[in-house]
Order: sequence, then C-alpha cells, then structure tokens
Amino acid sequence: MKEYLYHYTSIETLALILKNRTIRFNNLLNVDDPEEAETKDLGLSGKHCLVSCWTKSNEDAIPMWNMYTPGMKGVRIKMKMNPFKQYTYNRGENHFAENVVSCIDYKGDYTKKVTISAECPLTAEVLYTDDEDLLHPQIKSQTEEGTSISFEKLGRYKRKYWTFQNEYRYIIRTAPWTMEEMEKVITVEGHEKLFDRLLDKNNKQICDEIYLALSDDAFEDMEILLAPKTSEAEYIIVQALLEKYCPNVQVKLEKSKIRAR
Repeated sequence: MKEYLYHYTSIETLALILKNRTIRFNNLLNVDDPEEAETKDLGLSGKHCLVSCWTKSNEDAIPMWNMYTPGMKGVRIKMKMNPFKQYTYNRGENHFAENVVSCIDYKGDYTKKVTISAECPLTAEVLYTDDEDLLHPQIKSQTEEGTSISFEKLGRYKRKYWTFQNEYRYIIRTAPWTMEEMEKVITVEGHEKLFDRLLDKNNKQICDEIYLALSDDAFEDMEILLAPKTSEAEYIIVQALLEKYCPNVQVKLEKSKIRAR
C-alpha cells in the first residue's frame, strides 16, 4: 500500500518544484522553531542538519494554511513518500567500498562543500515532548576508543505545542568536510583536524539549503489542494502550471472546503 505525505506551501514554490523537479531542504537554523538547532553541549550543531517538512495528516487544517501559505493563498501538495531520484554508484566510484544506490547526487554542488551519507535522506516522524534531554540533546560522548558525535536526535523532537503539525520529515545530516578532503587525509592528526570542525561551536553552517532531484514518476498520484483564500485567477495559474509541467499526468486539483474571509 502506497503512503503519502502532504506539504503546505506557496504557489511560487509549487511552480519551482514542478519546473525544476526538486525538493528543497532547509537548514535547521532556519526552520520555524528556533530551538531545533540547539544542543546541550555543542551549541547550534543542528547547523549540520537539513530538513524538508511534511505532514502525514490529510486533514484540511486552518493552522497549517495560516502558517505555511501567504495569506492563506497557496497549495497543499500530496505526493507519494520518498519521491526522490535514485543514483547508482559502483564499487570504487566516489570513494565507495561497495555498490551503492542513493538519493544523493555525488556530482552535485553541495557535495563540494560537505559529506553526506548515502542513506540520506532519512525519514522520520517528529515526536512531540517537553523532555529537555530530547529537545536539547547531548550529542558528544567520550569512550575508551575516543570522542564520538551523534546527530541521531537532531531534527526529531519538538515541543508539544507544535503537535498540531503532525509533522513527518526527510532529514539530511552532513559533515563539514568533503569526501575529497577526507580521502587526502592519511594521518591520525589529519583526521582529528577534520573532526575538530564538528566540535567547533563557532563554525558557521556550510549549507543553507540543498535541493534533491525528484524521480521520473514523482508526480504520479500527486494531488493539489488550493488554500481557502485562493482566488479564481490563482486557480487558473496552478492549472496552467500543471498542464505545462505535468502534461502526461492526471493531477487532481481541488479547492479547500474551509470558508474564511
């Protein structure tokens, strides 16, 4: 059984998604909840994580329209889960020790700035809590083998007053060095210098945004719901966008049943 996610946004953003066939990931420093990038021990280490925010709820929700569409004029996109294009890499290619299938384009500009695991984007349902240890996690740990850092809890938890979002996310976690830099390092000291970038609270985020390509069939089963205050002219614009960029796909287009002035 197919699973679907929903994304509230502007008509302008819909146009870019349709034309460029990409989804934008936003740095945790720039999301609507200012706490999300904070950690207990290493400052704003959420700067190494980027997210694309969706919801599993198909409810036509006033708070979501109000927060994520301009003046309640916009769209809600329904799209199948994990709609991203996949790339195949052979053993030895891009530093891989085995054959790999990934949604990350290792020839993309963003890989010239950071390293991204082939498993990304990760999928996660946001959990709502008031537990400070989850909201501001300790991500650095010390063992006999040395220092380690885990981003596992970043981007996963929000305070309970955000519960109305029923949020589901795609998450990209980055390391502040490139695969090329890592391959050139041959000494323990060199690896430690790279790792120190993660420990440095003063380092600025490297990627404000990352765009992942959508698969060829990403728009199949897509549905568009127009926001409550969307005008007839805006309806025509959305219809024209679908006709231009999805000519071979029957996209269901409806207007919200919510009545609002």
